[in-house]
Amino acid sequence: MMFEIPPPPLPRDGALFYRPPEVELCDDAARNGDLKMVKELVQQLLHSPRPSSETLKPHPGWLYSSITTAIERHDLDMVQFLLDENVTTQDAFLPFEDAVRCRAFEVLELFLQRGSDINKPLHRNEPPVLSIPLCTGDKEMVIWLLDRGADPNARCAWDYTPTSQAMLGAPLDFIDYLFTRGADARRGELLQYAVLRDTPDALDVVRRAVEHGAPVNKVKYEDEPKVFREREPFGLGTPLHRAAEFGRVEIVKYLLKQGADPLKLDNRGKKPRYWADIKGHPAVGIALIHAEDQWSKMRPKEMSNL
Repeated sequence: MMFEIPPPPLPRDGALFYRPPEVELCDDAARNGDLKMVKELVQQLLHSPRPSSETLKPHPGWLYSSITTAIERHDLDMVQFLLDENVTTQDAFLPFEDAVRCRAFEVLELFLQRGSDINKPLHRNEPPVLSIPLCTGDKEMVIWLLDRGADPNARCAWDYTPTSQAMLGAPLDFIDYLFTRGADARRGELLQYAVLRDTPDALDVVRRAVEHGAPVNKVKYEDEPKVFREREPFGLGTPLHRAAEFGRVEIVKYLLKQGADPLKLDNRGKKPRYWADIKGHPAVGIALIHAEDQWSKMRPKEMSNL
């Protein structure tokens, strides 16, 4: 028997945000794992005549919260039913993100079978879903995603990749593993993020990036004019600029040994030492003064050989 719901009066204000009672009831049924009730409510909402008081045509997307609830419960049958009802479109990505966070492997398999792009950025300034388990320490999910085509170098609009995210917070063994699975230190501005890592192993992560070929003297986004223009107001420099700004004295010393140029200017015309000074990092400033002196002595010799 069809589940009967008396039609409520349509609110005078906020009609665009009005949702029929079936929407909330469907979410409740999904939360209770009641697939039969979900099917009845979907039938009544989407496929049966609606009360004349409703001015908005019911939309499958109104039931989006029901599919995320089903994902949280790892309810594959309910997820499949709601997908068949077009609750989410093929190119929508949030369900994939939810499934990764909930470790719903069987749901993820279903999404991949239906053509979901495992390497699509979560948002314009967020990398794809591989970045999630890298930060939560879920190595099983990391391996699962990589085995199914996740690219550690897949970027968002700002050249921010899962490996970039790993530089900031993933365990060191995860980072080592990524490099065995194709992570490219020349992509994703890895060194820019490694120098910002605020953990005891930060220097080890910086070493990994440099040893795998991350450019030491590259100004962030210097080879991407569009992104450079967009991010320029926030300040763009080399990894040495950022390490100096944040007072990472051991990282600064290491970068200098690897050939980082203490005289190179950022997009605001400032040397790394400027940022160390205004941020109150005297030990970094001293190291940079000595490095500037050495580089200043070398430069005339280099010019004379041209």
